[in-house]
Amino acid sequence: MSKIFGTWKKKFKDAQGNVTEKYYACPKTTRVIDEDILAEEISEMSSLTQGDVLSAISALSSRINAHLKEGASVKLKGIGVFGIWLTSEGYDNPKDINPKKVRASKVTFRPDRGLVKSIKEMKFDNLPKLPKGLVAKKK
Repeated sequence: MSKIFGTWKKKFKDAQGNVTEKYYACPKTTRVIDEDILAEEISEMSSLTQGDVLSAISALSSRINAHLKEGASVKLKGIGVFGIWLTSEGYDNPKDINPKKVRASKVTFRPDRGLVKSIKEMKFDNLPKLPKGLVAKKK
């Protein structure tokens, strides 16, 4: 199976005000795999029932959340490391930054090297053209 992509156009203005257009590849998602599908697939590959897998996924989600809130990073072998990114306003003196001025801005993810290598080896296909006569809505 390969990853489907489309194209999108971006316009740029140079210093003289001339507009140029460039086209870029953009990913298209054909389907979303949720925990029910994953649980079914994992149960077929193991001795666990689908309910056991769903329970484990739920517990994993809960424990990752708890550990991130405690300030830990969570490493899943073959997947990667989850963490929290912090931010604050800029201050002239580092002593002006206190816990009330710091906030979590996002969950970070650093993929495992093996996962990155696998992704870099994947194949790509153009988004299939729409059949003739099909009416597509314009945005």
